[in-house]
Amino acid sequence: MQTEIFAQTSGLDSVIKAGAKLEKATGDMKFDTAGSPCYVNGILFLTNNNFDELMKSRVFKMTAPGKIEMIRENNGMTATLKLNKAGNLFACEMMGHRVVELDTAGKVLRVVVSEFNSKRIDGPNDMVIDRKGGFYFTDSQFIGKEQKMQDTPAVYYVTPDGAIKRVVSNVVFPNGIALSPDRKTLYLANTQGKYILAYDVEADGSLTNGRNFAELELSKENIAKKSEMSGTDGIAVDSAGNVFAATTQGIGVQVFDKSGKHLGNIPCPVAVNNCAFGGKNLKTLYVSAKDGIYKIELKNKGFLTFK
Repeated sequence: MQTEIFAQTSGLDSVIKAGAKLEKATGDMKFDTAGSPCYVNGILFLTNNNFDELMKSRVFKMTAPGKIEMIRENNGMTATLKLNKAGNLFACEMMGHRVVELDTAGKVLRVVVSEFNSKRIDGPNDMVIDRKGGFYFTDSQFIGKEQKMQDTPAVYYVTPDGAIKRVVSNVVFPNGIALSPDRKTLYLANTQGKYILAYDVEADGSLTNGRNFAELELSKENIAKKSEMSGTDGIAVDSAGNVFAATTQGIGVQVFDKSGKHLGNIPCPVAVNNCAFGGKNLKTLYVSAKDGIYKIELKNKGFLTFK
């Protein structure tokens, strides 16, 4: 299945490979909601999440087109998988209320973090790892009817020695999170707002100078309702500093240059929720959607934030 790309502006010519089309990477496999593409040494890891039956929330790996194998059941509603420096996977378990480390066979090696201020964290959603071995993660408190233990949605930083501190606490729905190529800027998606936010990264991992980085296009429905909810979910950044934002309101992946200028959108047949770089040369953008994982070839490489 292929979907033609129609650029809203000529700016997409600078990021999308000539003649590239969005195509389904996971074939005819059925999903409740596919999520969290993570490419590791020729293997694409991904998730299927079911908000009604948690036992159906699973982690898979795809070793070749159409060859998909389940490696973990009842995954705590894993929202994000990220390759770490050890060659394993960090997993944000929203309904497991923790971040864990998995090996590439799906075995839980350890619980990385599960508490802040001696209280359970609520819904870890997305994460990005820095060069020092620490990482940032978002807790959007998106946990349905379960009791919230923290006093606010937040962004946390876990230091290389395992200490945790809250670094953002004034964003209504912190979600996707990414670093710039020089690791000096952190980007944050606010699902209920119309801006991608940016922060300066300090030496101790704290964040300063919070500001609006890019204004997202809103769906016609939300404009009609006078709602500023962009539905922005996962975000990714390429080596040239372009920012790719998966939006759940039917607009697809919105693309911005390093100054925050909107270059155009990559449309998808269904609502999308995340995106990540992979492929042999990290020039493939994998996009997770309701019905599976899509991919498209780009001009610029992604990069591993911990290198």
